[in-house]
Amino acid sequence: MRLQRVDVRALWLLLFCGWAMAKSVPDLDEDCELNSDTMHDFCCDLHDETPHFSDCQMEWHEKIHYTTEQEEQTYMFCTAECTFNGTDFLGSNRQSLDLAAVREHLESELANDEDEALMYRTYIQCDKHALSLLPHKGVKSLAKRMARFGCHPYAGLVMECVANEMILNCPAKRFHQTPQCVETRNQLRQCQQYLKYRS
Repeated sequence: MRLQRVDVRALWLLLFCGWAMAKSVPDLDEDCELNSDTMHDFCCDLHDETPHFSDCQMEWHEKIHYTTEQEEQTYMFCTAECTFNGTDFLGSNRQSLDLAAVREHLESELANDEDEALMYRTYIQCDKHALSLLPHKGVKSLAKRMARFGCHPYAGLVMECVANEMILNCPAKRFHQTPQCVETRNQLRQCQQYLKYRS
């Protein structure tokens, strides 16, 4: 009889642990990296918020008074395009980067050649990645919502990718070890594993 009681307790413990683990795993799909909302998370000293970004946040907060996650995502992506419009980064077709302008900017902003090289590689990678995401169902849905405000998702996809890469690949001494940044990095790693497993 005592043995059965131990087995029941062990079973309850096992069930509880399984429930707790299932609760902590975020919903993962082909657009899981976009569901992390990292473009406004500055977790790496190499990728800082600019005054122009702050101005765009205020400007778009006046235009989009969001109350849902979809509206907030639209706001964030329109803010990203506004930010890129304030630089020479965005190509005239709104779907490409002027990599020469990106390099020139990084050379003037970053003193360390390794940091500059890391950021430049990140922008090249994110330019390609953003283009690969445009046909995704979730991105097409986002594009429709953004079109009402005259925005296009490409710049936001690039900005989100750069933020993700800087969270994942920031040099250890430059990473902000805040609970939010650590949790976001862990969620992004789970997403990457999911996407890698899917392909």
